[in-house]
Amino acid sequence: MNAVNPIFIMNSITYFAFLLPSFFLSWSNASIKTNYTPQPAFGCTSYYDTTLKLTVYTGVEKEPEYPGGAAAWARYIDRNLRTENIDASKYCNVRIKMIIDPTGEIRKVVPMRGDTEVKEPNANEKEVLRVYLKSKFWAPGICSGNNVTTEFFQSFNPCNR
Repeated sequence: MNAVNPIFIMNSITYFAFLLPSFFLSWSNASIKTNYTPQPAFGCTSYYDTTLKLTVYTGVEKEPEYPGGAAAWARYIDRNLRTENIDASKYCNVRIKMIIDPTGEIRKVVPMRGDTEVKEPNANEKEVLRVYLKSKFWAPGICSGNNVTTEFFQSFNPCNR
């Protein structure tokens, strides 16, 4: 009569005990992932823009950025700002609100005065708008690891160029 090796039995039980739970965990995770819709992490705040018909995030993990960072943005401004269009007698600090979509495209650029969007921009605001709109694509904002439509603000003083 052949005796069954007790070590073989213990190894088989141990192997089976670890293999079975991992099978069920991987199966259940797979079914969860197929129905998973990424949700923004706490802190990624948003609102619905009725004119753009988009959810726009205001608080994100990473703000949109001009390709190449701040140094590249400064070079871009220096090359593209037309100082002859700047009226130094006007208020020079221009605050811009931008909305960048998940592909990095600028969807909206408006000058702001306080918390109000400017309907009729002055000469300085028009020149800054022209430069911003010409910049085309940016690195988009990121929320929960996903590119999202992001609103952000920048202040700019064209009189100091």
